[in-house]
Order: sequence, then C-alpha cells, then structure tokens
Amino acid sequence: MKHQILVDGYNLIYQFSELRKRLERDLEGAREVLVSYLSSYAVEKNVGMVVVFDGDGRLEGASENNENVKVIFSKLPEKADPMIRRLIDEKDSGTDLVVVSSDSEIISYARLSGIQVVSSQRFARELVEEPSLGVERKYDHSMGKEELEEWMRLFGGEDVKDEGMPDA
Repeated sequence: MKHQILVDGYNLIYQFSELRKRLERDLEGAREVLVSYLSSYAVEKNVGMVVVFDGDGRLEGASENNENVKVIFSKLPEKADPMIRRLIDEKDSGTDLVVVSSDSEIISYARLSGIQVVSSQRFARELVEEPSLGVERKYDHSMGKEELEEWMRLFGGEDVKDEGMPDA
C-alpha cells in the first residue's frame, strides 16, 4: 500500500513564524520554502505528498510538481477546502491517506470519510524535528501550564486530537 499525505498548504505555512512573516512580502517564496520542507520529508519518509493552496490570481488552476510533492492551486474564486474534500473523495483504495490540517471542517470531513488526520501544528513539529531539513528551532522547550493558558487565551483555537503519522 502506498502512503500519501494531503496538506492544507496555507494552514501549514501559518505554523512556521518565519514563513508566516515571509508570506506578507513574498507569497511565492513562502510556498517554495514549504514545498522544499515537504519534499525533504517525503524523501525521508518515502511518502507521496499533495499540497493544496488557494489560488492567488496569478496561478489560477495551476499545478506544479517536483519529484516528491505535487502542488495544486484552486481555481479562483474556489478556496482550497472544497478541493481538499474532492481529493479525499477521489482517494484511491490502494492508498493510505493522511490529511494535514487544523481546519475543523476539513478535519470532520476527513474523519467521516475514514481518513486519518494530523493537525498542522503537530505536522509542523514533525517537519522541524526532521534532522535532514536543517530547520532551526528557536524555542526548544515545553510550555508550562501558565504559558499554555496564555497562548490559548491569546489565540484560542479548537483542540485537535493528534493521531501521529503512519509509519512509512
């Protein structure tokens, strides 16, 4: 059985502070860095990856590929979410699919379809922890209860159960 990871692109980009900052000044560059991270991960774990981004007006309906990661842009005005749902529906029965997103609607849809979900936060941590990526970690410590409560107060968010990644 082949393993494939379906990634909610911008949802994952926002998990990396350096990419989030870069998005403001260099949208294409931020996407390229993320795809580079994912490509290294795909080689390391021997998995296929599909990354879906909202179309940005310049790349309507475009699809870019490298040898490990297929990048798809939704066609405006469509957002990435409906495209991700279609890709879940079109899943090949011989493929072990994992969806990476923290979007509650995508998570619910994937789970109702019997697809494993990994939160973008957890997957970002896994990407950062891969030694082959060369991603520098600025903060290498666990959050204390007070720090976690402060983050939850500031950023809120739905609690997504992390189910881990499948073994390749």
